[in-house]
Amino acid sequence: MERKMLLYTSPVVIVTMLLKYINLTKYKADPLFLLALIAIFCVNFISFYGYSNYFRTLTLLTCSYLLLYCLILKKYIVKSKYSISVSVSIGSLLVVYIIYSVVTLLMDYIQRSNLFYMILCASCLLIYTLVIAKIYVKNNYQHGTLLLASGILSIFHIGLSPINEYFFYNKTFTILIIISHFVSVYLFMMFITETTPKQKNFYNN
Repeated sequence: MERKMLLYTSPVVIVTMLLKYINLTKYKADPLFLLALIAIFCVNFISFYGYSNYFRTLTLLTCSYLLLYCLILKKYIVKSKYSISVSVSIGSLLVVYIIYSVVTLLMDYIQRSNLFYMILCASCLLIYTLVIAKIYVKNNYQHGTLLLASGILSIFHIGLSPINEYFFYNKTFTILIIISHFVSVYLFMMFITETTPKQKNFYNN
């Protein structure tokens, strides 16, 4: 679809997810996730309305829902010793490198006054990624792969969105960004609705 159509159709998907979430939780919804969905709804609308003109607002809204995600996931973190394997170390360095590369690439394409907001958003994304990694490494939950996939897709769409807008616009990238964004939200929703905090994965018992 063209941007004018996506401006109105894209937020509808988030509203649909909101209704599905309320239905799945039997009206015992987490207010933090409801706030996150509201922020995501605004991000979807504003990004197609005027990405460059409202860059600061977009980054602050993105930071808001990422931090809300972290607060939601706080209860899933098991307090115990963590052993860092080689694969985890490589994965962590790769994520840091990707975020750093995106920030470095965009520094010459956005206004200097917006650099702080871009770095702030990148920092929130890094924090969110670390929270997911901490939960996934312990492997205490059956649906941990859903959360990991959600995190990877979040990195993809948040990192690729400004590149698509400022550096190289492509409709194919736009499609991939939209799909990854919606799927990341959906997978996160499924994780928090299907997983009880500190619920052990019976495959590891």
